[in-house]
Amino acid sequence: MSKIVVDQVQKSGGVALTLPTADGTNGQFLQTDGSGNLAFGSAPSPIILLPNDSANTIGAVFTSTAQGNVYGSTGQWTSSGPWTTYNNYQIGSNAQTTTQAWNMALADGYPNGSSQIPFANNREGEYSRQILYANWNRLGIFRSKNYYDSNQTANYSGITWSILPVRNTTGSAINATFYQYGSYQFSSYGGIGVGLYTPNASTYAAATGGAWTQPYTNSSGGNSQTTYSFTVAVPAATTVLLLSGTTHSYQTTYQFFDAHLWYNLSSSFTAGLVCDLRMLHALYMARSSSNTNSTADPWRIYNAAAEMYGDR
Repeated sequence: MSKIVVDQVQKSGGVALTLPTADGTNGQFLQTDGSGNLAFGSAPSPIILLPNDSANTIGAVFTSTAQGNVYGSTGQWTSSGPWTTYNNYQIGSNAQTTTQAWNMALADGYPNGSSQIPFANNREGEYSRQILYANWNRLGIFRSKNYYDSNQTANYSGITWSILPVRNTTGSAINATFYQYGSYQFSSYGGIGVGLYTPNASTYAAATGGAWTQPYTNSSGGNSQTTYSFTVAVPAATTVLLLSGTTHSYQTTYQFFDAHLWYNLSSSFTAGLVCDLRMLHALYMARSSSNTNSTADPWRIYNAAAEMYGDR
């Protein structure tokens, strides 16, 4: 066969295209630099598209369990629970409770276990790492009665958690007030707890740690539902995580009430604050391979968000 050897190819009147001098590797393709120079290159990684962040798109990840504080003391997990006694009202203020709450909100209180029973979705109608979006000013769960026969007394109410990712798109810190309506059952272990996680870096990929604080807690005695609000500081150009836990209030034998609602969202997401949709979907899908029953690294979800959807 004959062959033609050329350095360039050009259509009459068109741009002269300079060819590469060596072959590429298997699977590469020819690409241009926009100035007529061709070279072999690799195909880009697939890009997963998400909607643009907007105050008009607000969602949170929800997880629920009917086990209540059974996992804090007796053996549906092990003889001592996934780690130690769990007190829901201490989310954000107590390291042991917060670690367990984070792991359980991500659907497994004992991620390194081999025989321990997972806690979430353990009764019909329960759910784990489910995204719910707001239609207007409200977002969440409102269930008049849950039936679960393994937790028949008020001391063993179930728990619902949500994680709301809030991003400050401006160059200055913003103080924002958030509003919730939640059920609570307090008998040593329950109540309501909210934790604020702030990473130690403004970009996803640079995060190597972070700190929890507690903007709200309710450990008053009783068995009811309540509205409450709290104010948090969101640093400039940073995404923070609000981890909220409410307990199911006892109604009668085997039956509990579950309310876990964010409301007044249009007041919370003021100019410059948005729901971080990249982080929302990372919370929905990503895993942390370093988590154990006694360790939790929320900052690794930030790293995962960078890998999955691009750093910022």
